[in-house]
Amino acid sequence: MTHSLHRKGNIEDLKRDYVILAMLAAGINDKYPDSRKKLIRIGEILNEHKPINIMSGVLWKISPIITATFTDIETVKKVMKTLKEENLGVSIVISGLLSEIQNIATKVDLNLHTVHLSLGIFGKKELLPFEKILEITTMCGHHCISSQSIEYYVQLIKNGNISVEEAAKKLARPCVCGIFNLSRAVQILNTFVE
Repeated sequence: MTHSLHRKGNIEDLKRDYVILAMLAAGINDKYPDSRKKLIRIGEILNEHKPINIMSGVLWKISPIITATFTDIETVKKVMKTLKEENLGVSIVISGLLSEIQNIATKVDLNLHTVHLSLGIFGKKELLPFEKILEITTMCGHHCISSQSIEYYVQLIKNGNISVEEAAKKLARPCVCGIFNLSRAVQILNTFVE
């Protein structure tokens, strides 16, 4: 299961939120002499397509995973096409609206290997923050962005102490894996201060 699976939002918002994750498989392709070079090449490809957020290049040298977030499906299609052409032998996971991903996979002549679906939230849902807060917190799959941080920055924005864009950047900082969508965060934060 990918940690970007549980993103919340309406369909129109999620049409501007795609995460691409490249991962070496433990015990399978992580020990090959060129596996790190292949993973770094994937990071370069992701970066060349100007993601809204990407895992730090420093982490590329040590992490078995590289992630990036994109805001439009056409760019994701270009990334998929490039990755297919380079055929680096590294597993690629794309999170987003399934219908959109299936459509572009077909266009670049790729078959989906596995599909993971979120079944939603179970348990004491009344203890959760309200929906717009969850739309931001779920953009960090490791839950490094707390609802209290969001409330803090919303108050700073309302007081005129920080811009919405700067607040989004500060909220994104704890999400070191690069799957936090800064563009969506700005959009959501704006709804709190309108």
